[in-house]
Amino acid sequence: MKTIEKTRKGTLKSFDPQIYNEAIKALKDEDVRIINFEVTRIIAKVIRTMYGPKGLDKMIVPVSNEAEITQKGYKVVKSFKNRFPISLMLIELVTTQEDNCGDGTKTTLLFTALLLEKAKEMMSLGVSPQTINKGFSLALEKSLEILEDNVIPYISQDNEVLMSIIASVMHGKFSSQIKEHYMNLVLTTLEKNENLFLETSEFDFTDILYRKEQGRSTYDSELVNGMIIYKDKPNLSLPNKIINSKILLVQKSLDFFVPGNQEPYSRQVEIKSVEKYQSFSRFHNDYYQNLAKFFKQKGINVILSQKKINSLLIDYCASINIIALELVGEKEMKKLSKLLDVPVISSINDFSEDQLGFANLVEFRKVSGDEMFFIHLENSKILTFLLRGGISYAADQLEENLQGSLRVATQTLKDKKLLPGGGALDCELSRILKIYAGEFPNKYQMVISEYAKALESLPGYLILNSAGDPLEIIPKLRETHLNGKKLEGFNCNTKKIVDVLKEGIFDGYMVKKHALKIATEMARQIVRVDALVMVYDRKLYEKIEKEGKEVKSQKHQEKVRKYLNKKDEDLFSDLYNSK
Repeated sequence: MKTIEKTRKGTLKSFDPQIYNEAIKALKDEDVRIINFEVTRIIAKVIRTMYGPKGLDKMIVPVSNEAEITQKGYKVVKSFKNRFPISLMLIELVTTQEDNCGDGTKTTLLFTALLLEKAKEMMSLGVSPQTINKGFSLALEKSLEILEDNVIPYISQDNEVLMSIIASVMHGKFSSQIKEHYMNLVLTTLEKNENLFLETSEFDFTDILYRKEQGRSTYDSELVNGMIIYKDKPNLSLPNKIINSKILLVQKSLDFFVPGNQEPYSRQVEIKSVEKYQSFSRFHNDYYQNLAKFFKQKGINVILSQKKINSLLIDYCASINIIALELVGEKEMKKLSKLLDVPVISSINDFSEDQLGFANLVEFRKVSGDEMFFIHLENSKILTFLLRGGISYAADQLEENLQGSLRVATQTLKDKKLLPGGGALDCELSRILKIYAGEFPNKYQMVISEYAKALESLPGYLILNSAGDPLEIIPKLRETHLNGKKLEGFNCNTKKIVDVLKEGIFDGYMVKKHALKIATEMARQIVRVDALVMVYDRKLYEKIEKEGKEVKSQKHQEKVRKYLNKKDEDLFSDLYNSK
């Protein structure tokens, strides 16, 4: 009996059924976890030096070979190779954080990596993935309760606190004067467009556009209530400005010779004599001249076409002070349609007065040698920042700062909540979670304690990137929180432990809450994975799939043939028996 069991065990151990075809690679258990944990660790290692207001920048060189310097975590992560599924998951993680909050991508990624590092250690000690998964869930639930208990109410019109929130998002190697200038610009933007940011349901942050031009000082950047289009003045006789203008948006080309635009007319003209040529030239000129007069009668001052406009029409329009601009981009036309609250018409034969947009002012301006067309509108649904800087890197940094600070500041005004910054909240969460872990007599105690330690590691990176010593400062922070000073945190500028409320060091409520939630959920998902099935040879896979379909088709045809033959035999048999 023992001999049979040994043989059976040996047979099963050596038996490896090929349930996947040759183009598919399958990894299980320890192998797939090593890949997931290591890829996350390596990506987090790149990101951790960027963490905090004193974090360093990264240089990205994409396919275009135009180097970009950034402090945004999601831009760096998106530049990594996405061969492994875990990379795609991490890209989706930071993109979700960026799209929803505008900040906190580095926190999200670092915390995910820290949790997975703790999970790896616990699994090596024999703790099951199911226990870790449940323990992380309990720790997150308790963390969100603690987070709500530590909320600092935001009082409306408290510009000093709002400036502190904006400052927490601002980064880059700008001087304090430049940062203050742009913080004031963000504050002014929010104050002047309060209805747009806080009350309009249609508003989206993609409706804030950025135009970057090198040259002059960063102080010369400005906000335009409306849009800026990169277009030269088509005719020098045109005025530089038109006040209270009516604007027509056209989708089709305004060129007689472009096929498909003037359906009632022939698309080809055959000319065999001088008289016919002269007659056609007169008709050609008269047609565009009358069309320009038709636009003037309708009160139109500006025509923006997505496609080509005949040069004669542009000149005739210019002669009667109508601006006609051609080849406006499709995305710009969609934004213009939203800005002016009018549709983009497909035919000029049947448009009504209510399909004309209104702008308080349109003007041509030359910016660093490039001519631009400005459309100004009060209570605009679209805002455009014209960013200036000596080098393109400076303008890129300004764009990143404005994007993040506007999102966080807007969310703060909506939530009317703040959280302690400088690692104070992380230390308080860690302290209470360690006490909470003691309520569990089983392995959940270990999991929740490790979750708490991961949270306490976040301020360590903040301190390290500020040229401080985490081994010296973290124990001091831990001690102050044990003594009930829950608002004590680290000031990256003075490198001291301070009362963050008095110093005005805050974190965005939604940024922190969302980062904790999605980072924990991502770690739980990765821990639960015990197999990876991946197509590593796409061509071979498609070939095998095609061959498989052909075989299935042949088998099906054979079954149909047999079925029909059987039916024929039964029919003849019935006829024979009836006779």
